[in-house]
Amino acid sequence: MHIEHISIKNVGAIGNLELSLNSHMNLICGPNGIGKSTVLDSIGQLFSYAPNARLQTRYNCSKSIINASINLDGTTSQFSSHFSAHIPEDNQGINGGAREHSNNLIVLKTHRTFTYQNLNAITRDPTRHTAEYWNTVQNGISTNETKGWFVNRIVFEPHPNSLKESQRENLSLAKSVFSILNKEFKFSHINASTHDIILDTPDGNVYYEYLSSGFKSSLSILLGILREIEFRFQSEQTTAKEFDGIVLIDELELHLHPEWQSKIVEALKAMFPCAQFVCTTHSPHIIQAAEPSEVIALTRDGSGTVVQKSIPSSKYGFRGWTVEEVLEDVMGMEDLRTATLRRMLDSFGKAIDDDDSHAAKRIYDELTSALHPASHLRKILSLQLASVEEIEEGNNKK
Repeated sequence: MHIEHISIKNVGAIGNLELSLNSHMNLICGPNGIGKSTVLDSIGQLFSYAPNARLQTRYNCSKSIINASINLDGTTSQFSSHFSAHIPEDNQGINGGAREHSNNLIVLKTHRTFTYQNLNAITRDPTRHTAEYWNTVQNGISTNETKGWFVNRIVFEPHPNSLKESQRENLSLAKSVFSILNKEFKFSHINASTHDIILDTPDGNVYYEYLSSGFKSSLSILLGILREIEFRFQSEQTTAKEFDGIVLIDELELHLHPEWQSKIVEALKAMFPCAQFVCTTHSPHIIQAAEPSEVIALTRDGSGTVVQKSIPSSKYGFRGWTVEEVLEDVMGMEDLRTATLRRMLDSFGKAIDDDDSHAAKRIYDELTSALHPASHLRKILSLQLASVEEIEEGNNKK
């Protein structure tokens, strides 16, 4: 299952937005408040019948309309959701046209950290119900069940006939997740007395819950999706490689170091090759790792309407672009310099225009202490200062 096209009309900041989606990876970027999360919530609402206080009908509009073309096993079908929700109390049972397929939608919100969890027992797998899928559209999947699921699988792995072949395959993949972003980390063992997950790291054995925020955020995504697949498709015995549903992830780069931001997209595609991902991001490093047609940049046109920005691309995607080029030409940042640097450069420029070499020299000294040691601006500023000093020297000789 994957979304081919979605139309969002009068939802939040979005007036009328048409998006064609890649069947595998979609990375939505743009300024804060442009409607990136609204796109995710709109997709999610198509698969839900639960109230969603995150969705609001656009100001001065009577109705919100979400239409989507969804490919189900090779056949494209049309689904829609209509609602009027100007205040939270209006969001009562918004009817999602694709709600019968809600088990194929996995949603991850921005809360992806976790603290120590005491497991008193190894629990059975829960039985998922349709209402739970609807609720996760607004709240996202929980991080609390991952530890119990993983411990259960590890404990029963040595026993013949305890795990199905699909579960063994998923467990093998789950154990590899700890090394997928950093090869120096790997799963070590389960503490039999406490049921704790222990990892082997360069600093020795570490509890699963004591990893860095970035590590835990990555595990919440990768293991969370894997766990949900097993819980939702117990009778089908679906593996991660076979799952062909839709995964929505808000702020994919959350808590991740830039080096890991560039790896998380490839990790998702490698672990879940048949799934469709729709993710929001503010990270130029994630955009750099993108293939052609995977990036959806949102901007506002001259009238303030939210539209999809036309961006250049090539067969290499954005792998040959610098971070600065991605920020300017894809993500829409107009100026990458800080306000402090802009003020200093403006003052320096005024001193040059006024032929005031003393003021220019004073500001130049401040600038050289502020700039990066290898900044190309140093040479340019030095030449400008030299020119105004020559002018003043010539005037003094007259």
